[in-house]
Amino acid sequence: MSIHETARAFAPAGPRMSWRATLTLLLLAAAIASGWSVWRNSRPVDEGVLRSRPDYLLRDYEITSLDKQGKEQFTLRGPILQRDPADLAMHLATPQFLVPDPEGHYWEVRADEGLVPAGGDSLEVRGRVSAQSPADKPPVTRIESDQLTLDLEHNRATSAGKVTITRPGLTMEGTGLLADFERRQISLLSQVHNRYDPKP
Repeated sequence: MSIHETARAFAPAGPRMSWRATLTLLLLAAAIASGWSVWRNSRPVDEGVLRSRPDYLLRDYEITSLDKQGKEQFTLRGPILQRDPADLAMHLATPQFLVPDPEGHYWEVRADEGLVPAGGDSLEVRGRVSAQSPADKPPVTRIESDQLTLDLEHNRATSAGKVTITRPGLTMEGTGLLADFERRQISLLSQVHNRYDPKP
C-alpha cells in the first residue's frame, strides 16, 4: 500500500478534510511505511545474507593487499562487499580471489559467496568453489569443492569436505584438502580415488 493509498484508507466519508488532518494522515502513513521498511531490512533472512544492515558497502571493488616489502599478497575482486557491524565480518558476493606465485603467475579462486572474519587473516568461500592454477604454467590444475578456507598470509587453502582435482588426463576425488599455492603442492587427505583419462 502506497502513502497515498494509506491516506485514502484512513479518510472518512463526507466533507473535505482540513490541510492539518491531511498532513497528519500523510505523516502517519509515512511512519507506517518507514517502520515496515526497517522491520523488513533487519529481520533474519536466508543464510549467506546479512541479518542486519551493513555499516558500509562496496560495489565493483578491487582490493590488493601488500606485504611488509610492498609485494602483492593477493587481490580480491567482486560486485558487492558488505560489513556486518555486529561481528565486523565482511560478506562477499561471487568473489574472485587472485593469489600470485613467486614468479608472478596467478592462481584464481571463484565462488558463489565469501566471508572474511573480523581478524581479516582468512577468507572462507562457499558454493561452487573453483581454484585454477596459472594457465601459462602447465599442467593446469583445477580444484573444485563446496567450501575452501584460504590462509591469506601464507597463500594456502584447506577444506574438510569433498574435493575434486583435475589435471590433463587425471581426475582425483577425495575428502579434505591441503594446498600450497606458492609451491604448487596439493594433497587430498582421505578416501582418495583416481581416474586416468589418457588422451586418445
